[in-house]
Amino acid sequence: MLSALYLDGPLSRKELSAATGLSPSAVSQSITGLVQNGLVREAGKADSNGGRPRTLLDINPTFGYTVGVAITGRALRIGLFDLSCRRIQVVKRALSAGVQDIDEVARELGIGIRHLLSLSGVHDSALTGIGIGLPSSASPHQAIPWTSRKLESLLGLGIPVFIEREVNIRALVESRLGAARGVGRAVVVQIGLGVEASLVADGTAKRIRDWGHTTIDYGGRSCHCGARGCVEAYVGASGILQRSLELPGREALLEGNDFERLRTLVGSTEHCAAAHALVRETAGYIGAAVGNLIALLAPARLVISGWAGQLLGSRFLPEIRDAATRHGLSPAAVLLGRVEVDATLTGAAVLPVLGLIKRGTALPRAVAGL
Repeated sequence: MLSALYLDGPLSRKELSAATGLSPSAVSQSITGLVQNGLVREAGKADSNGGRPRTLLDINPTFGYTVGVAITGRALRIGLFDLSCRRIQVVKRALSAGVQDIDEVARELGIGIRHLLSLSGVHDSALTGIGIGLPSSASPHQAIPWTSRKLESLLGLGIPVFIEREVNIRALVESRLGAARGVGRAVVVQIGLGVEASLVADGTAKRIRDWGHTTIDYGGRSCHCGARGCVEAYVGASGILQRSLELPGREALLEGNDFERLRTLVGSTEHCAAAHALVRETAGYIGAAVGNLIALLAPARLVISGWAGQLLGSRFLPEIRDAATRHGLSPAAVLLGRVEVDATLTGAAVLPVLGLIKRGTALPRAVAGL
């Protein structure tokens, strides 16, 4: 019931019964206890086709709070959120040694959390957990020499720590708050310098391993992985910018950072036929690549996210959809992500809520016996 309310709420008791398969009496009995203990609240009324208005129920956002953490370069961005993922405060802490030094990470994270609690007037006993989003290039098992359990021990707050890759976090936040909300099965593609994808189903996100290094052009361009013709070599921003260097007038594309260079390339499509042809071709590659995912995984929706995905999709989404339809063998809707601002930070804050709901024994003491 808690999962249904969190992912699809607000819901009536009747809708909860249908969603969970529990009898109406079992739903009512459990909901009464959850409302009394404050984890669930009444969220207004809904018309019921001539009968009495139905009472809607939802997770109480002020029952507890979560901390979301995004690691970018040598810095931590730390945010305090309520259970509805409303951002309350954000602070930033520098890391001199990056994520490799667990002691420094724990120290700076602890300082940041205490600062957040002080700014917001929230007691540490109200925290339900900490979620940490790792950059796409990182792996919880390879790129950092520490685990969530080790970090929990060093922090000493007595609350769980969840670590997840950025692409999975984006998938979760799009399913909870964005373009994939309300569907049971979706694929979220993240396009930045490289590309990754995650399948989200029933509130759980799993990275689609090495999708960016599947072949889209046999014997094609070389990829940094050593193979040729990989999706990432054609769809990732690094590959697109490398191809743009072969265009006439490429000097304008050498200025600025990667984001600025790709924005310049996309903007130049209005007056440069060569740039327009390159970006249209890229849109076709994106469509074919996501079409393969649609054919294999049959999602109800496919969401394109990430800074490069947004830049390209905002101008060439029709071309991407057309190519996806021609390759996908499925009517899945291809949409742009809707949670781009602080998506990793917000998604990291979702992790402890999902963990709290999943593990009944981890509920706060007031409702642990329910």
